[in-house]
Amino acid sequence: MRVIDPRNGKQAPLDHDLQPRWAKEFGEWSRQECKHERQELRRGTNNAGMPVIRMQCLDCGLRIGNAVKRPPNADELPEFDDAMHDAYNAARKAALEKVDQKYVDIQLRRWKGKEDGDSYYTQAHNAYLNSPAWKDRRRLVMERAQGLCEGCRKAAATEVHHLSYAHWGQELLFELVALCGNCHDRIHAKGDHEALIEGCKTCLHASKGSYCLLFDMPMPMALDPEGPCTFDRDGYEVAD
Repeated sequence: MRVIDPRNGKQAPLDHDLQPRWAKEFGEWSRQECKHERQELRRGTNNAGMPVIRMQCLDCGLRIGNAVKRPPNADELPEFDDAMHDAYNAARKAALEKVDQKYVDIQLRRWKGKEDGDSYYTQAHNAYLNSPAWKDRRRLVMERAQGLCEGCRKAAATEVHHLSYAHWGQELLFELVALCGNCHDRIHAKGDHEALIEGCKTCLHASKGSYCLLFDMPMPMALDPEGPCTFDRDGYEVAD
């Protein structure tokens, strides 16, 4: 799961334990959407510049329903206040951005934090690989492979490999494959994340061999096919 960093418009993936917390606050934000309980008949023009009479919400400024027949007192009706709706939308957007920014900042602090010599991301990933959720996904992938490597279909499958980290923590099963040790080594030798990260160490934005300063996230996330840098290293710049 990813949220949008309001500061730069880029996607930021969240740790699986942060996702329900964000979802709860997003739900609270959604429930605060205007219910249009206070409405008033007003006059103005439509998109074509023609005179129109419609109801307008007095809380959010949205024009409600279809145009109505011009009443006898039409000239006495108040005019549409479209600035009200613009202000409402701006406030709603700012409230959601505040929620998104809160969790993006938590995630970035985790990634940048250091405990026992490992980044939080490394610790979180290692903890995930020892979690019941991962063990269950691993079991399902192994069952699908029927004990054989999905790379060569000859040797026994002993490892489960991520084809993508786009849904890290909640992977779709087709994003995971069961492999033998030799096929797993071949994948990494052909340019998977470990080899890609090794090449990124000469990038201007590389920090301590595992963190991308340009996109503010661990290199494996930045180098994901759906990540901001992709396998093509779109953000790569040679360090002087």
